[in-house]
Amino acid sequence: MSISCSDLRLIEMVPIDQISVVNPRSRGKNKFNQIVNNISELGLKQPVTVARRGSRSGVPGYDLVCGQGRLEAYRALGQTEVPAFVIEASRDELLLMGLAENLARRVHTSAELMRELGALKDRGHTYSAIARKTGLHIQYVKDVMRLLNKGEERLLRAVERGQIPVTIAVTSAGADDVEVQKAL
Repeated sequence: MSISCSDLRLIEMVPIDQISVVNPRSRGKNKFNQIVNNISELGLKQPVTVARRGSRSGVPGYDLVCGQGRLEAYRALGQTEVPAFVIEASRDELLLMGLAENLARRVHTSAELMRELGALKDRGHTYSAIARKTGLHIQYVKDVMRLLNKGEERLLRAVERGQIPVTIAVTSAGADDVEVQKAL
């Protein structure tokens, strides 16, 4: 099943207090203020996307798929409802859509990306499914999993600091000889 956050759907006004942010991310204060000012001055250009979930006590609930910044900006502007595309999706599907959206919109550190890919693998997704859904090359996904599975925290930190590229980290982790690993 391929669902995109930009597919055409009916837009509904959804109460902000009924939306849960499943996969939160942080952004700088300046970026957030830009979003708030933009929406305040120009209005909302793209509705958020939410997935309907079970209701509690007759009150419907929603999980946020795309648009955390827009949702938080609406809340900061004193709004109680936000325009939203409402979709039907399993929890795994919405986490995968959220990851794909985040990959497309911001630059991740290598370590963040590796951990998110590892979480997808832990939830039972295949290498090819992860690669297809995230737009990453399958070999890259396999290499990241190899580092994670070997517990190569030192190499992951070096990649994150920009000291070595992921390919060198994978080569080093795969070397049998400790001296070869140190040299790499």
